[in-house]
Amino acid sequence: MTMRKAFTLLEVLISIVVLAIGLVGAVAIFPAVIDLQRRAQDAVVGTSAASSAEAEIVGTLVNSTSLDWTDWTSLPTRASIITREDMFPVFDLLRSDRAISTTASGGNTLGNPRRHARLDFGWETDWTWPRSNNKDALTVLRSTGDLIIGGGIAGRPIITTRNVLPEYTIPLSARLMPDAASGAPPRYVYDFIVRRVDAGIGIPSSNPSKPFEKNVPWSRMDELPLQFAVFVRRIDRSIRVPAGKSLRDVLTGGNGIAPKDRRFPLAVAANDMARPIGNARSDGQGSGSATPVYSTPLAAGLRPESIRQSVSGSSVWDELDPSTLRIDPTRDAPASNESVVDALTQVGQMFIDNTGVVRRVTKIKKRRINGTLREILTIEPPFSSSSNLEYRQIVFTPQVPVDIRVITAR
Repeated sequence: MTMRKAFTLLEVLISIVVLAIGLVGAVAIFPAVIDLQRRAQDAVVGTSAASSAEAEIVGTLVNSTSLDWTDWTSLPTRASIITREDMFPVFDLLRSDRAISTTASGGNTLGNPRRHARLDFGWETDWTWPRSNNKDALTVLRSTGDLIIGGGIAGRPIITTRNVLPEYTIPLSARLMPDAASGAPPRYVYDFIVRRVDAGIGIPSSNPSKPFEKNVPWSRMDELPLQFAVFVRRIDRSIRVPAGKSLRDVLTGGNGIAPKDRRFPLAVAANDMARPIGNARSDGQGSGSATPVYSTPLAAGLRPESIRQSVSGSSVWDELDPSTLRIDPTRDAPASNESVVDALTQVGQMFIDNTGVVRRVTKIKKRRINGTLREILTIEPPFSSSSNLEYRQIVFTPQVPVDIRVITAR
């Protein structure tokens, strides 16, 4: 009888183990590949969305005078009738507001007798500077996603005898892209922050530790260029849509959406604005122990040790240590150092600094510094120095944006 060779049971078992290991490895690759594909798609489609957001801001806020400011009729002691000649772009609300980019001691409060503002030219991210009519702007933004601008005090009247600026609301629904007219489901949402740019106007500060500050007369505030940083982000993919409703309905509360079914396009924890929460309800319920709020851009202060060199002694400062950032534990926008580090430590993450330059994280590496193992971010383009007199602030979003656009307007 001819004997046929066959696999033994042990060999079969070994083969199964090897095959299982290979399959597990292959399966593990799929999420990473899918994520890369999504990022690549966002990079292409998101660029187009960012261009649309930029065009909308320029067309609606900076250039258009088609807005009828009838909300001025509700202001007390109204001094004149609003006419066609009194119409102006929304941009004028921000350009004329004397509190933007001012320091806390800059004399920007109502009734302050000083005739100037002390400017540090930093980004305004929390929309809470002193205003007579708009004290709850950040509360509204965090609870609904609607952005209220205006309501502040003008350096000089932009209309006869009036120095209290009107308010203008940019609702969340208007910042979803594509817009409702396209008929396509929304995929992106944009937010923006503002700052004033140093144009050589004013007197430098006498404080030797803050030579970047300037005292600018209120009468000349609107001569300084205003800069917008527009953050475009992908809407949370984990949002669940009830049967018979659309994603736009869920995000805006339209088409009879119940409060329990409405969702934020992007959400973070109310007690930690740098910690994202997925599929978060806008009524503040149903997300575990952390109450969700709408996710807004966040600011962090730079220290000299925050900016590092990959090659010591070179002229290139191409690294950032996120663990050294100065996080101000404010009541309006609290954030923990741990969450800020997590948010920034992502390849592809982007931020803008106080000079208006957008930078991107291209690599993450571990390095032992003073006995502690830290994650150091390689950034592009690099800083020109580590001076915190030149670089004092960065602004980022907890979720990686698909793009950040900078618009400078006079």
